[in-house]
Amino acid sequence: MKKKYLFILILVFIFGSLSAQNEIFSFKNSLKENSTDIKNVIPIVNKENGNLAYFIADAKNVYAYKFNENFVLQDKLSSEEKRRKFKTLIGYSISKNGNYSAFLTNKNKKKFLIVNFSFLNKKTTSKEFKLESNGEKFIQTASVKNNFYLISTKTGVDGLFIYEFNEKGTIKRNKIDLSHLKFTSRLGRKTKIVNLLSYSKKDINKIDENSPNPIEIVADKEKMYVRKDKIIFTFDSNKSFTQILIIDLNTFKATSKIFNKPLSEIKSIKKKTNSFILHNNIFVLASTKNELILDIIDYDSGKSKKELTILKEEPILFKNTPIIQEGGYYANYRELNKTKKFLRKINAGKIGVSARKYNEKFQLTIGGYTIQHNSGMMIGSMIGGISTGIAIASLGNTTVFFNPTQFTFNATLNSKSTRIECLFDQNFNHINGEIDKNVFDKMQKDNANFTNDMTVIKYKNYFIKGSYNKKMKMYTLKKYTD
Repeated sequence: MKKKYLFILILVFIFGSLSAQNEIFSFKNSLKENSTDIKNVIPIVNKENGNLAYFIADAKNVYAYKFNENFVLQDKLSSEEKRRKFKTLIGYSISKNGNYSAFLTNKNKKKFLIVNFSFLNKKTTSKEFKLESNGEKFIQTASVKNNFYLISTKTGVDGLFIYEFNEKGTIKRNKIDLSHLKFTSRLGRKTKIVNLLSYSKKDINKIDENSPNPIEIVADKEKMYVRKDKIIFTFDSNKSFTQILIIDLNTFKATSKIFNKPLSEIKSIKKKTNSFILHNNIFVLASTKNELILDIIDYDSGKSKKELTILKEEPILFKNTPIIQEGGYYANYRELNKTKKFLRKINAGKIGVSARKYNEKFQLTIGGYTIQHNSGMMIGSMIGGISTGIAIASLGNTTVFFNPTQFTFNATLNSKSTRIECLFDQNFNHINGEIDKNVFDKMQKDNANFTNDMTVIKYKNYFIKGSYNKKMKMYTLKKYTD
C-alpha cells in the first residue's frame, strides 16, 4: 500500500511540475475587499511597449492592475463606475501617458460609452456618445496602434463612416467615399457596401491571422481583417468571385480587389464558396458534392500559386489527417473513410478554409460545419456574457468585437464540423507528417472547464491563458506555444 501511495504522490508531483512549467506569474487581487463573485476579467495588451493590464470585475467594482513587459506590477486602481445599460465591450485605446479607455455599447448598438482609467490620477471618468445621424448602423471596431476606431454605415449612403477618438476625448467622424468602387450582390447585380455588410444579418467576425482559426470562424461569408494600418473586409456571398474592400486608416481612402473563384462554369445554387487571407496569399475555395477546388493566389499580383483538387471517387492525396467529424448528438469524434462522404458533409452546411504558418510550414484546414441547435450551451451564451451592472465587465472578453483570439478559442462550442488538415512547404508542395496539436488544443487539454473569469490573449509571439482563484483572490497566467 505504501508503494501505491508513493506512486500516486510521484504522479501528482510530476503533473503538477509540468503544469507549473508554463506558469508566467500570479498576482493577488489585493484591492478586492468584498466577498462577491468575480464576473469577468478583461486583459488589454499595449502593443507599443508590451505593457499588460488586467481589469477584474465583480458586481460592484472594477479592479485594474497594470504590468510592464517583465510582468512587474506598475500600478493599480479600483473603480465603482456603473452603467447598467452598456453591456457590450467593443474595444479599447491607450493614451501616451498610460491611461486606458474601454468602449462599450448598449443592446441595440445605438448608444456608446467611454470609460477612462487614469492610473496617474487614480480615478475613472465616463462619457456617453451616439452615432452622428439617425439610421446609422454600427458595423465593427478596430484597435490599431493603441487607437480605437468605430465603423458604421447607413442605408442609401455609398460609403462608410469611421469614428476616431483622440486622447482628449474628442470624436472625429470620417466619411469613406466608395462611389468610385464597384461591388456586386450575390445575384450579380450592382450593389452598395451597406448591403454586403448587412447580408449575413449577424456581427462580422474579426480574423486573427496569428491564431488557429476553426471552420466555425472562417466559414462566414463576410470577414474583417486588421493588417498594420489597414482594415480589410472580404465578401463571399457571390459565388463567382471574392470581393475585397481595403481602408487605409492613415488617409481614410478606400480601394478594392477582386479574385475569381474556381468552378466558375458551375452556376448551381448547390455550389459553396469561401476565402481566407494569410500574409501575401488568398485561399479561394469552391465546392460541390462532386468536387472541390482550392486556388492559392498571390494577394498582390493575382497570379495563382497552386491549385488543389478533390474528386469524390478519388482519395485525397494532400491530407495529413483522416477525414475528421467532430460534434453531433451521438458521437463527438468520428473518422470518415470516403472522399464522397467528406464532400457531402461539408456541402450540407457552411464551408471554409483557414491557413496558418508556423515552423516554416503552412497548415491548412478545409471543411464545413452545421449548427447543432439542441447541444447544450449555445455560442451566444458565451458571447452574450453576464449582465453585472458594471459596464466594463458586462459582456466580457469573448465578444466578436473585443479580443478575437478568445472569441476564436470559444468558437467550436456548438457545432458539428467535418474537416481535413494539410501540411505544405513555402511553395505549397505537400509535406508528409503528423499534424501537431495547436496552442488551443493544449489549452483545452490543460483545463477543459473554461469559465467567465478565464482569459486567452495573444502576447508577443505566444499565448497567455489566465485563470482566477476566487478563494485565494489570485490570478494566474500561463504561457502556451504551438
